[in-house]
Amino acid sequence: MSERISFVVPHHLKKALKELKELTGEDQSTLLRRLLDKGLSEVKMEIAVDSYVQGKTSLTKSAEISGVSLWSFLDELRKRNVALKYSLADAESEIQKITGRKRASKF
Repeated sequence: MSERISFVVPHHLKKALKELKELTGEDQSTLLRRLLDKGLSEVKMEIAVDSYVQGKTSLTKSAEISGVSLWSFLDELRKRNVALKYSLADAESEIQKITGRKRASKF
């Protein structure tokens, strides 16, 4: 379902939009939807990466925020030269989830 919204666009953006319309051959509404979709995806990725780097979210949660798979998020981190924050406890937790086993007691 679509919903109509309106907003004021500064002159320089209106000019750039007109240039893009001529380059793509798309009508204004289609072009604006495509630009908005791309921009939202990019901003979500920035928020997810920043949140991960600051230690606010896990890899899984960050991938969820960004709207991409865990593997795609890992690729994005690699492209941005972001080091993984993955401890032994994280690895053990993932192994437990995969195998369905509980951690053995150390005593």
